[in-house]
Amino acid sequence: MTTYIFPASTAIESFRDAGYRDTSMALAELVDNSIQAEADNVRILAIEENVSVQRTVANVGSLAVYDDGDGMASDVLEICLAFAQGTRLNTRSGIGRFGVGLPLASISQCKRVTVYSWQEGKCLTTHLDIDEVKKSKQQMTNEVKECEVPGEILRHLDVSVKEHGSLIVWEDCDRLDLKRTQTLVKRMEASFCRIYRHFLDDDDTYGRKRDIRILIVKPDDQEVENIKLLPNDPLYLMTPNNLPGFENEATNEAFGEIQKIPVQFGNSGKKSIVEVRFSTIRQDIARWTRDADTASVVDHYKANTGISFVRAGREIDFGSFGYFNPQELKERYWGCEIRFGPELDELFGVTNNKQAVRDVDFIEREEVELLHEGLSEDDIDFDHKIALRAELSKRFKSAHKAIKARIDSLAPETGRSVSGRKTDPAAQSAELAGQNFKNDPAKTKTKIDKDAVPPEEQDTKLKDMLVQEHGNDIPEDELDRMVEEIKATGVTITEKSWPGNQFYTIERPGDIMTIALNARHPFQVELYDKICKGPDTQEALAMNLFLLAAARAEDELWDDRSQETLEEFREKWGGWIKKLLTQLNNS
Repeated sequence: MTTYIFPASTAIESFRDAGYRDTSMALAELVDNSIQAEADNVRILAIEENVSVQRTVANVGSLAVYDDGDGMASDVLEICLAFAQGTRLNTRSGIGRFGVGLPLASISQCKRVTVYSWQEGKCLTTHLDIDEVKKSKQQMTNEVKECEVPGEILRHLDVSVKEHGSLIVWEDCDRLDLKRTQTLVKRMEASFCRIYRHFLDDDDTYGRKRDIRILIVKPDDQEVENIKLLPNDPLYLMTPNNLPGFENEATNEAFGEIQKIPVQFGNSGKKSIVEVRFSTIRQDIARWTRDADTASVVDHYKANTGISFVRAGREIDFGSFGYFNPQELKERYWGCEIRFGPELDELFGVTNNKQAVRDVDFIEREEVELLHEGLSEDDIDFDHKIALRAELSKRFKSAHKAIKARIDSLAPETGRSVSGRKTDPAAQSAELAGQNFKNDPAKTKTKIDKDAVPPEEQDTKLKDMLVQEHGNDIPEDELDRMVEEIKATGVTITEKSWPGNQFYTIERPGDIMTIALNARHPFQVELYDKICKGPDTQEALAMNLFLLAAARAEDELWDDRSQETLEEFREKWGGWIKKLLTQLNNS
């Protein structure tokens, strides 16, 4: 007796858990197909619908991706929603290859996907519906049918529809990670601008420029919001780009020559070239403080601290991979891009959903020798992978040393301190609140315990706190000055990270009342950062004063009997904030 290896009606639910990090990464599979089809224009449409719970909000009702690429013939449409039967299955050219992108990405986010494609004006369609598959135990793909070009959706486009192209529509989107349109679009924009940067900039040598936009179609067709994607280049060499205030200039400079590494793969002796590029920030651009004027640049660079692995023009992964400490301030101000071709997918461990590289972490020479012990001739691919890791690690280590020396030579901006505390809203609010707290005669826990910690120990604790928040490359004299500033105000706000519901806690190194904010809590990301790291200094001051007032109230109410109650109140309050903010984002 024989049977299906994968009975579709039951397996399709398992396939839905495909492991896409979020909705934007699933949509990226569709954009990949558009680029591979030589599209000039790609549009991601977020079609809103009004949802009423306690109030009316606009959520994403359906998603669609349009392109004016080559379009698909009938025989291609017949297999486009079948798993592992793509036309580019195992091809080693372009950004496609694995043959699972369209169906797998689609069902990971929605219950029904419909594909329209047209060539020379003739439009064909097919679909995949999870409920239909399960109800009828459907095993074969649906029939391809001729239809009209889907004008109901295409009428929202800002470009003319060509004689060839495709439209993918996701309906019954039950698995979007974020349902609120603006939040989802913001994440999509952040992801796509870096992933597809080589297809968005003016240089066509490593990816022909495409016009990729996100269109938000408002409920009842009120309007269409048009968001053009600009490159987010972690090397800061591209134009145009999306660095606020510097959209038409490169703010970094190439560092050293492009390093070209011949890499052997397989057992036939074939080789492919891996290219490694570095850049460092221009001296006139480097920002050593963070205030209302510099926040946009500082935060942009901070978000791009890492190494970018790029396959055929498309970013696959980004991170530190054990090569450096991303918490150090000066590590923000250089960039590194590692380019490789699809023929090296196995060596770089590229996942089939193109979300990650694997086994490329930094490795010391001693570890290489240990890994080589006991290898046989059958382990040739593993041997090539070790050689690749070793070569990348060696070259990075050498370049990184020179890069740090270069950045060390860049002087801080004239008249500004390295920490920038005087112009930081948290420091300004601490100074204002501290003056008022000192003049108030109320008894507080901080005043009662002020002599419990010796002055030297207090200074050490404050320095440790500052190093943890700002990095360990602050000069000692600057660290001393920052400590004296905090001691003069008597209060300070810092950021830490811990599990649990509390979004803040109170610490008392000596006679200093310290509010520690929990970087893991949604309050930090969804509210505090958006207000206090934005351009409006007055709003940031108000938020920090709000927190300082809460901490002061606790400081006055604290005693042995109330300690547990106050801790429980913070835990409960933080828990409700976490729950409600999460629900707000998903509503």
